[in-house]
Amino acid sequence: MRKNEKHPGRKSGILCGKRVVYVVAVFETYVNFFRRYPLLLAVGLISLLGTLGFAVIFPTLPLYLSEDLGISAGIIGLIFGAYAASETIFKTPLGFLSDRLGRRPLIIAGLAISFLVPLAMTFVYHYLYFVALQFLNGFAIAAFWPALSALTADKVPAEERTTAMTVFNMSYLVALGLGPALGTFINHALSSHKAAFYAAACLAFGAAVLGFLTLPGVAAGSRRNPEAGDGKEGPGAVLVRAFGSSGRVLGGLSFLWKNRVLAAMLVISLVQQFGAGMLAPIFVLFASRQLGFSQADIGKSLLGPAVVVAVCALPLGRLADNLGKQRAVEAAFLVAAASVLMIPETATVAILICLIGMLGLAYVVGAPAWTAITTLVAPREGRGTAIAAIGTMQSLGFILGSSAGGFLYEHVTPAAPFHACGSLLLTCFFLTLALVSPAVKSAPARRKESGAGGQTKFEEVSGLASGQSVERTGATRGHEDAAGGP
Repeated sequence: MRKNEKHPGRKSGILCGKRVVYVVAVFETYVNFFRRYPLLLAVGLISLLGTLGFAVIFPTLPLYLSEDLGISAGIIGLIFGAYAASETIFKTPLGFLSDRLGRRPLIIAGLAISFLVPLAMTFVYHYLYFVALQFLNGFAIAAFWPALSALTADKVPAEERTTAMTVFNMSYLVALGLGPALGTFINHALSSHKAAFYAAACLAFGAAVLGFLTLPGVAAGSRRNPEAGDGKEGPGAVLVRAFGSSGRVLGGLSFLWKNRVLAAMLVISLVQQFGAGMLAPIFVLFASRQLGFSQADIGKSLLGPAVVVAVCALPLGRLADNLGKQRAVEAAFLVAAASVLMIPETATVAILICLIGMLGLAYVVGAPAWTAITTLVAPREGRGTAIAAIGTMQSLGFILGSSAGGFLYEHVTPAAPFHACGSLLLTCFFLTLALVSPAVKSAPARRKESGAGGQTKFEEVSGLASGQSVERTGATRGHEDAAGGP
């Protein structure tokens, strides 16, 4: 026997000790990090409270609209689509505005609107008012999130920015996981569909007050466009120019469609989010009406998976690198499709928890891998444009899917959105398998090699995918400028 085989208990103890030392080292790293950048504590709390304020009403709004106001599922889908459309429209111009006016005004304004919207929802009863309020809510999120993210980057040097963004993103993910469960628990405890709206307003108000007291008046990283003159133009003029900048970003899509792999990824992103959007307005309705679960049961089904995903996010992210990014995406699509198709047949809360947990794990594995593939198959000059375009197609898919899901729930069968979503996710799997994975498999590791034009090997593969060689021309640099890339 080998020495380590004679004492397996000793080996296990050593491994356990190493894990404890690792956890302590990570904890100390973040404590020291917050000592150097105390503002990030405030940013993390603002991110947490602001996202909780949005997330607590996300699952409870459909029940309130349907059971208290008698609004149909089709109209509920339209209301959800209004939010997604507004956020998509205003995200880029408001991000541009934060560069001109500073981060703090946009953050406070967005949180103030997020405080007023849920309060206003308790006083109105016609669906058109809810469409308008959700459109305003999307505007608020578009003002708040890009500015807060940019402020995080402004205050931390480039070499430590990844750690800073991890703090920012983790607070967002924790809130996004806990918020829906919290909203359903609050409504169940107080026996009112309006209770979550008041909780959302309190959370947004707390985030706004904290931002007002702690955030700096002018972001250190705020930039001025040298073509803008003396910078004395008003917000209206800045927004007009910001929409012009958005147009240049959209103009870069013509470059993306020339790359066969990226073109396929754009279509897959649209289809995938179209399917996911179908479930947004009707999931809680289906769980309550068709499956007979209480709001407390629904809260449990959302809370458990959120905790599991939070614990498993880091190791599963490493798993994607070990399996291969394309394999991670393929597995994510298959697991998500199977889980969605089984939800209509769920008989117990425990099974629902397992299925939603599988969906969460599929997202944790697949979403980062999908983004990584986007950066790999795009030429270096077009990476920013590619990522922006993927995000735009996902938003568009969610907008269209929200309305389609409500229509299917109301006019076909309540389970139809789940069947349609599962079928679309299977379609995404086969499209990825046929159109995306072969290009990723055949690509060499990304490394610098001397050659004509200083291209990397992967840039050459990207050029072959688009049917032409990659050249560093003024036209390709224009896509980088439009996307705001480095």
